[in-house]
Amino acid sequence: MGKLAWPDVQEFLKEHKTVVIPVGSFEQHGPHLPLETDAHTAFYVCVKAAEKAGCALVVPPISYGVSTHHMDFPGTITLSNHTLEQVIFEIAASLVKHGFKKIIIHNRHGGNSNAVGSAANRIKMELGAFVVVDDLGVYGLTPDFTKKYIETPFDIHAGEKETSAVLATQEEWVVKDRITKPTIKQIKMKYNVIVPFRTKEVSDTGAIGDPTKATKEKGEIYHKMYVKRLAELIREVDCISI
Repeated sequence: MGKLAWPDVQEFLKEHKTVVIPVGSFEQHGPHLPLETDAHTAFYVCVKAAEKAGCALVVPPISYGVSTHHMDFPGTITLSNHTLEQVIFEIAASLVKHGFKKIIIHNRHGGNSNAVGSAANRIKMELGAFVVVDDLGVYGLTPDFTKKYIETPFDIHAGEKETSAVLATQEEWVVKDRITKPTIKQIKMKYNVIVPFRTKEVSDTGAIGDPTKATKEKGEIYHKMYVKRLAELIREVDCISI
């Protein structure tokens, strides 16, 4: 949408009412990946999927997220849950005012999940829009990719999958001579409970996973699979009658 003029958006709304909001973060991704990794990847997959679907526009990504657990690493910028929720809601309110009735929120960062969920609920209840959340922090569309291709257990941040994803789209951004396997101190509990943590408590490099196992080929497979499924989701949402 950012490359369009307002008459182009007006023309689009005559045929379709679907819009995608990518949500990322600006935070450390180990010593080898850029701070904008989440925002870049979120926008990349959303644009590619929208182009494939042909029935949705994508707004510029929200490039800041809830990253308090990464604040021990320089460069990280964090928002509060309340601020991120409000930003998403106000973006959606603007879009709904102009005629968009179907909103897909693609969240690329697990720390954003609570804010994104709260925003989605408000968008539905207060604005009356149909809203779908694609949240990598909770589900994501490609759990089978992880099961088949990712060798590393507990690969959740700047590790094998995320490094592969950046290698496939912006290989020049990856500082390859800094790719090292981190020392991980995984917090293990008897029951499946939520344990907040600071990243530095579980990883000496900031990566949680093994980026040494990352490859460009894995990233290409991942993006192809994710873009295909996100495009299918976009078409499905666009066809829903509300």
